[in-house]
Formats: sequence, C-alpha cells, structure tokens
Amino acid sequence: MSADRYDRQQRIQGWNQTALAQARVLVAGAGALGNEVIKNLALLGVGQLLIVDFDHIEASNLSRTVLFQDSDVGRPKAQVAVERSAQLNPAVDLRYINGDLFYDLGLGFYRHCDLVVGGLDSLAVRSQVGLCCALAGIPFLDGGMWALGGEVRWFAAGAGPCFECTLSPADRQRAFIRRSCTGFHNALFADPTPQMPTTVSTAAIIGGMLAQEAVRFLSRWTTPMGQAIVYNGQMLTLHQATLPRDPACPYHTPYTDVTQLAASAAILTVRELLTHATADTGTMAPLLSLGRDFITAFLCPQCSRQEEVNRLMSQVEESRLPCPHCGATRQATIVSYVDPTSLYLDRPLCELGIPPGEVLAVRCGEALRFYELTADINTFWSG
Repeated sequence: MSADRYDRQQRIQGWNQTALAQARVLVAGAGALGNEVIKNLALLGVGQLLIVDFDHIEASNLSRTVLFQDSDVGRPKAQVAVERSAQLNPAVDLRYINGDLFYDLGLGFYRHCDLVVGGLDSLAVRSQVGLCCALAGIPFLDGGMWALGGEVRWFAAGAGPCFECTLSPADRQRAFIRRSCTGFHNALFADPTPQMPTTVSTAAIIGGMLAQEAVRFLSRWTTPMGQAIVYNGQMLTLHQATLPRDPACPYHTPYTDVTQLAASAAILTVRELLTHATADTGTMAPLLSLGRDFITAFLCPQCSRQEEVNRLMSQVEESRLPCPHCGATRQATIVSYVDPTSLYLDRPLCELGIPPGEVLAVRCGEALRFYELTADINTFWSG
C-alpha cells in the first residue's frame, strides 16, 4: 500500500506533481463552479490557492455546493470554502479574500499567480477578471454553465484572444457601465446575478473540466489557448470551438517594467509614493493617476452643508446627490489624480479608493512608471 497521497495521479504519464505543488492559482468565485474547482485543485495538491468572493451563503446554494452545509448559511462563501478544503488536504496553502473583484483586489494579485480560474455568473465581473488577466499577462480559464450544459474557455495573454474580444458591442457596453469608475452607481445599469437554472451534476462536470484544464496547464502540457470546450448535457455532446481575436482590442499588451514596493495600500501615503517616483526618475513633479474618480465630499450650494463621502464615485448611488436638508443638487468634490501640491498627499492610498496589491501609474514628465503594492500580496502568496 502506497503512503503517498498523490500516488494514483502520479502514475499518469507526464504528470508533474512538483509543478502542481509549486503553483499559485487564483480562483475567482466560490459558488457552485468555484466549489468544484477549489475542491478538486485542493485534492490534486495544487500548492497555493487564493479564493476571492464577496458573497454569502444562501439556502439555495446548498443543493449545488459540496463545501457548504446548512450551518453555513449567512457566512462568507470564500471563507467557508477555504475552511472545508483545508480539511480535505491540509498540505495545500489556502487563503481567501472576502471582497469585491472590482474594488478589493489590486492587479498585483493577478501578476503573482500562475493561472486564474473563474467560476463567475456575472458578465461584468468576468470581463473585469479577464481585463486584469490580460494586463497582468496571466492566462484566464473561464467557466460558465446553464441548465444542463456549460463551457470552459481559455483566454491567453498577449497573442491570443482575451475575454473582451468575445463580447458583442452590447455586452461590452454593459460590462463597461458596471466596471466604470467615472460615474455614479445607477441601479438601472446594475449587472445582477441571474438566477440561472442548473444542477449540481452540471456544476460537477464543468468544474471538473476546469480543474482538468488547470492541471494540464500547470503540468506544462499543451493546452488549447483561445479555445472553448462546450458541453451539452441534454444532447450528450461535447465540442471544441475557436474563440475570435479582435485585432483592435486595446488589452493585448500586459504591463511591463513594474517596480515592486514593500508597501501596503493601508500604510503607504501618496507623498511617500511620489517620493519613490522622484528618486527613480528625478522628476520633481510626479503625478499619481488614481485610475478612478474618488469623491471626498458633497457640498450643497444652497445651504452650504458639507457631507464627507470618501468613496469611489462608482460606489456612490446617484440618488445621494439631492441635499437631505434643502433638496438642492449637491456638488461633488472629485479627485482623480494627485500631485505634490494636493491636499491629499498624506492620506494612505486606501483612503483614496486604492485596493490592496494595486499597480499604480505615476506620470513622470513624458514617462509613465508603474508601482506595485507588493507587501499586500505577500500577505496571501507565500514563498
């Protein structure tokens, strides 16, 4: 009798357990598909898994999620998925972020993993993850399902098609509205999670395919980049399709020459960041682009009352514009960039809406420099 946990899978010709043990995989979404992917990758011995989801467990999840129990209703999905998977294989380094993929996860988290696997049911969130993978230069393995079917799609960084290439003009507009950081949040343009009919068996099949493809890639086998594997459970068919690549898509060039800072968004101030940029380039007036519109306050022009806001514009409901005291339309104080003359120089970056692990763009004269908040990332990715 073998004492090796991975004995049976290592008997497969070409299997590379060492590569799996050294791999870092970010799993976006811990719902039905995410449960299957997380469970499978943990059992297979993938070394480090980071699970990201902002949602909480509902009773309707229990018929389709192997890692959740009745007593978990109301708890964060990502946290429970990590707890249960750690029981399945204590040798795997499992971490989680109970956060929003739009606002709580910086680009650096993508840059420091080998693969991103998505089990998401929102077009806009899938588009956001696909965009981040493209800019980070990391492959994106995307899964989706419906009643008795589903698909697994490979998006390669650089030369291959990205997620954005597959969107119709209408889909692209919907995705842009949801992830835009330069407009007030409007419930009319929200991208709600659709209540799709499905079963645990479909989740198991598509989740199993996602895990199988992830292992093929991590074991350095040939993988079908730019391809979709489509399963029809009603007709019992499986076919492969080639994904289109839009040559005009602007997201095919990953960020390069990123300077890693041993710093955190919660601690590093804008002044300290700009000091780094000055020391690196000699530019005396570097300018930090927030990459988003940040509202510091609302000011009523009629009754002169001011309300502190300190949130990204895209997180603020448009319905908050009228003054609660006199009804006049209030003016928003908006910050989209910070220079050495700014009033916000000594604020930590997180207080300007910068998420942990973000890659920040600093304009230094004619040049653009990128700085990564690597200390945030090292909290989750070990080694």
